[in-house]
Amino acid sequence: MDDPNLSNYVGKRLGRVDGWEKVTGKARYAGDYSMPGMLELAVIRSSEPHAMITALDTSSVSDDVYVFTAADLSENIIEDIINDQPVLASDRVRFFGEPIAIVAADSREAAQQAARSVVISYQKLPVVDNPREAILPNSEKLFDQGNLLSEFHHTKGDPDDSFAACDLILEDDFSLPVQDHGYLEPDAAFAYMDGDILRMLTSSQNVFHDRRIIARALGLPLDKIQVQAATVGGGFGGKDGHINQVFAALVTLKTGKPAKIVFDRTEVIIGTYKRHAADIHIKFGFTQDGFFKAFEGKAWLDTGAYAGLGPAVMGLFSEHFGGPYQIPNVKLDVYLAYTNKPPAHAMRGFGAPQGAFATETLISRAARQLGIDPLEIRRKNALTEGSIGTLGQKMEHVVGLREALTAVENSQLWQEHKQNQDPAIGYGVAAGYLSCGLGKGIPDSAKVEISENEKGHYVIRIGLVDIGQGSKTALTAIAADVLDCRMENVTIIMADTNTTYDCGSTAGSRSVFIAGNAIIAAAKEFRRKKEEKADNPKAIGSATFPESSFSFPNPGFPHAMYTFIAQAVKLQINPVSGQIRLLDIFAATEAGHIINPLSMDGQIQGGIVMSLGYTFGEGMQYQAGIPQHQSFTNYIMPTAMDVPPIRNISVDSYEKSGPMGAKGAAEVATVVIAPAINAAVESISGAKLNALPLDNESVLAALKNK
Repeated sequence: MDDPNLSNYVGKRLGRVDGWEKVTGKARYAGDYSMPGMLELAVIRSSEPHAMITALDTSSVSDDVYVFTAADLSENIIEDIINDQPVLASDRVRFFGEPIAIVAADSREAAQQAARSVVISYQKLPVVDNPREAILPNSEKLFDQGNLLSEFHHTKGDPDDSFAACDLILEDDFSLPVQDHGYLEPDAAFAYMDGDILRMLTSSQNVFHDRRIIARALGLPLDKIQVQAATVGGGFGGKDGHINQVFAALVTLKTGKPAKIVFDRTEVIIGTYKRHAADIHIKFGFTQDGFFKAFEGKAWLDTGAYAGLGPAVMGLFSEHFGGPYQIPNVKLDVYLAYTNKPPAHAMRGFGAPQGAFATETLISRAARQLGIDPLEIRRKNALTEGSIGTLGQKMEHVVGLREALTAVENSQLWQEHKQNQDPAIGYGVAAGYLSCGLGKGIPDSAKVEISENEKGHYVIRIGLVDIGQGSKTALTAIAADVLDCRMENVTIIMADTNTTYDCGSTAGSRSVFIAGNAIIAAAKEFRRKKEEKADNPKAIGSATFPESSFSFPNPGFPHAMYTFIAQAVKLQINPVSGQIRLLDIFAATEAGHIINPLSMDGQIQGGIVMSLGYTFGEGMQYQAGIPQHQSFTNYIMPTAMDVPPIRNISVDSYEKSGPMGAKGAAEVATVVIAPAINAAVESISGAKLNALPLDNESVLAALKNK
């Protein structure tokens, strides 16, 4: 069944198939597993942001405690795009909290006590903490080749001459901070030996990548390692290629004993992957009637101490930098630099929110100066099907941005805006988009298997992970509709390197799209075999993500398909304290046909709330490389009390290449809520606010300078 209008489940508001297990506490996370004789682990971390290690004294550690260092690894490297990060620092540390050694004992308390007794001597090195300064010739080098990891330069049209023909030119600098993922379940892994097989349960977004990392670090063949995803309590990109699983695997391999590691919150905040900080400069040219004429963007992205997925983030940042608009003349210069901060990596939005904050802020300012409605200026420049994006790529799939903007215009929130006369209340709007899939030139496919058990229920094996976003429910609904059965008769087994196919990472807003298409193919083949009375039928289904027809020398971009969103906010500012009170948020999203509207609402609301943290209080501050936020005591994330009413509607559309007409929607809501809020604040203050977070002090200063 390909027609969603004839489905029993797709398009309906469905509760989570794994919801009951989670809310009753029956779901087992990686930290919940244990075995007799199990060792628990503690990590010895650097107390310096940049230094040479001159000595490691473990003489005070008792004989019943194990200590492992880089010398115990077969190869001290974490396999990624660029293999520059060690599993354990051996001679040099490049960020505060970098792992140096692993301690294993009969209890977590004993391991932590032993770890505190280890004495490390350092020779301090100068700290590099700003990406713009990091690439200057006289900056301290983190690596012999220097601190410039990568750069991207692109020109479309003739931006230099085009600025001369503009009626309005706006130019400014912006600063965006480091952000922690804030997933509720901390990083965890459990390992044990089964004969000569190393078996693992992890909190992961990609068990096959985990297996490759473990195999390389420990010198094991892939077929001697099994990695399964336990229930995962959030990831947002931070659990894609992380290293805690190597620690547990190393201890188990060396001792033969089961081993478990669970980071505490301080370890998560100081020592795991982060969102890239960015310094941005934009020059933007407009005609008098509000058309975008020329765009020149420069950016310096902070990838931290190691590359991680930095080059890929830089690519997506560049692709989305100019926003979802038709801009005939574009010049981009983007630099990716090493600094002495935790490695920056994938995080929900994957670089798009940083550029969108700067670009959308200037568009809102241009609308005010030109006397044009901020929705109208975006609508007249919006991408449409067949139009050309910033990099020159053609929009080859469904594009619903104008419809999303119209939905915002018709919302009660925006209608109130037209009558507002309260000087303490402001309204703001912004529009954005986010690519789906991994991008051109990167293998992006999925393979699933369908079989039938003795109860006559269908069993589907998929190599992806449900990290909490609800993909298991959406895929169950798709399978039930195509197999013409009840959802209760479908069991989905996910993410096991022994029993599922490698489907890549749960990332890139791709899971339901790519696995949904593979399930449809497998289900059709399975039904055909059953109709032919085949004995114990099984069916394999494969799918490949569409690629852009536009060729570009860099792998990973451009993308073929995007999800579009427009968001509006209403807020009030206390003129005495500068405190912002959010009153209302409205979002209109075009993501194809929605598989599960209930989960869609959760994704949009969750993405918005995550970005509220980015907007108001989650900017991580560093002083000489030392993080000033090391727990939830002062790293303040939004709670339910901070969230206003959030209304979301989905623009009706149908993506013909997607499963039941769907596109991906896991990340797009994070992209533009910050600039929408900033526009509302600037509409009240009349001042420029060019940096996040928007704390009380910066807002109050803007009001005083009004």
